[in-house]
Amino acid sequence: MINVVASEWLKLRSLRSTYYVLASTLSAVALTGFAALSISRYFDTKGPGGEPVGTGLTFSADIPPVLFGMLGVLAISGEYSTGMIRLTLTTLRRPWILLLAKAAVVATVAAITGQVLAFATYFTAQAVVGGRPIGASFSEPTALSEVLSTGAGSAVAAVMGLCLATILRSTPGALIALVAFLTAPTVIERFLPAPWNDWTSSLTIPSLTRQLAGVPDSGAFAPSSASAILAGYVTIFLVAAALAITRRDA
Repeated sequence: MINVVASEWLKLRSLRSTYYVLASTLSAVALTGFAALSISRYFDTKGPGGEPVGTGLTFSADIPPVLFGMLGVLAISGEYSTGMIRLTLTTLRRPWILLLAKAAVVATVAAITGQVLAFATYFTAQAVVGGRPIGASFSEPTALSEVLSTGAGSAVAAVMGLCLATILRSTPGALIALVAFLTAPTVIERFLPAPWNDWTSSLTIPSLTRQLAGVPDSGAFAPSSASAILAGYVTIFLVAAALAITRRDA
């Protein structure tokens, strides 16, 4: 298993798309800085009463799941398009081991990069806010935990993307399905009555990571429930992808 993980790490490092996707995550920092600057200017001209900046993570919260999901998609979809997946699977008696190795690699990369991105986003927002009372220091409740929980959401999104690409064997199809899954709760909740709409909107990855951190008014679930739902996402997608790669591709 260790050799398979090492091999998959080498494959991921050799893909140019990996570096393109990781570089694209900086757009979250830029968007947060722009939003924090706009809110700071509003505060300077009109005083308190506008939207607070807080940790700044909410302004670009939808970007990391999509990009890290793309990282997961591209980690395996290229092997299907070139046919290399057949050669890889001939060397493994249990195809699901390949899936687990890829999942471990993309989840680790996404978690670490997502965590670094979260801190960069936070410090950018606080630097723009300066001494204005609209930011959030780590001494405030849940501020640090909100930043620390972001890496978990990034890892979950990466595994989801990997599994969708494994099931669909198509880069465009997996990317479309990824965006559909990530945005479905937000779309569906508009057509549901209370309290179902609140529960449904709380199922998005950005919302779940904030609930995992215990941020007030971030969703309908407690931290333990949010953790269980995120773990459930990973389990369901991995099981479906493992069945696909074992029964179809082996």
